[in-house]
Amino acid sequence: MADRHGPNGEEVLRLIAQKERELEAMVARARAEAARLLEDARRDAAGQVQQARQQAAKIAEEFQARADAQTRELTEQVVGRARSEAETLRRRAAERLDDAVRLVVERVVGGAGE
Repeated sequence: MADRHGPNGEEVLRLIAQKERELEAMVARARAEAARLLEDARRDAAGQVQQARQQAAKIAEEFQARADAQTRELTEQVVGRARSEAETLRRRAAERLDDAVRLVVERVVGGAGE
């Protein structure tokens, strides 16, 4: 009587086997989807890391360019001041050259006569 109103044992086993196959297929699809999502995430992260490295390199180049420009500017200022000071010293030396020659001659000539 149980056979007329409900599934028999073989039918129950077939239903269980069918559900098991369906669940295995669902698990396989879920694993495949998880693997795909993980690979997408890895690829995305690698892209972001590469982009960050490129941005960091660009910023480093910009800072280096600024530092080089400041160094050139400071060098030009120092060299300019040094040239100006050297020119001032040359003028002073030229202005005093006649006095220096006269003093040396007086000492040499004056010392020779003593």
